[in-house]
Amino acid sequence: MVISCLALLFALGGTGYAASQALPRNSVTSIQVKDRTLLARDFKAGQIPRGPAGPAGPAGAAGPAGPAGPAGSGASLRWALVRPDGGIAAQSGGITLGAKPGTGNYILNFGSAVTGKPILASAGYAADASDQRGETSAGPCGGGNEGRTCPTGFDTTSHVFVQTRNDSGNAADHSFYLAVSG
Repeated sequence: MVISCLALLFALGGTGYAASQALPRNSVTSIQVKDRTLLARDFKAGQIPRGPAGPAGPAGAAGPAGPAGPAGSGASLRWALVRPDGGIAAQSGGITLGAKPGTGNYILNFGSAVTGKPILASAGYAADASDQRGETSAGPCGGGNEGRTCPTGFDTTSHVFVQTRNDSGNAADHSFYLAVSG
């Protein structure tokens, strides 16, 4: 009985080995499943992870030009840095001191209308190292809805009235920046 079992074992083992060697080339092995070579051959692109990217191709031709943008408003910014005595320390051009009618009061001539345009004033340090400052305010001369009435000869829409104050709110001479946009 032992001899019969050993003979059967050798016969079946040899047959199994011979059968595995005779398998056709397109059969699946466990190595092909693990390294995905079978998957790469039998599945569509996108169904398995991609490998590393290749080199970039050459640049394509330039596309057509886009439509022209809207015309600009031609806005400009004019500015001046004024010293406490009314002298202009720096500016964008064309701005002059029209008058200094009193302590902390200045009238600057911009040479063209400033009404309807943003006017900004802030404290400056040109020949003025004092930190005891209050508000600096500005607006166009010429009266109307947005301005104030300035002294005769300066009550035009091309003049700007500026007042500087100390920290108690009283008019005081201080340097300032003034800017008109547009």
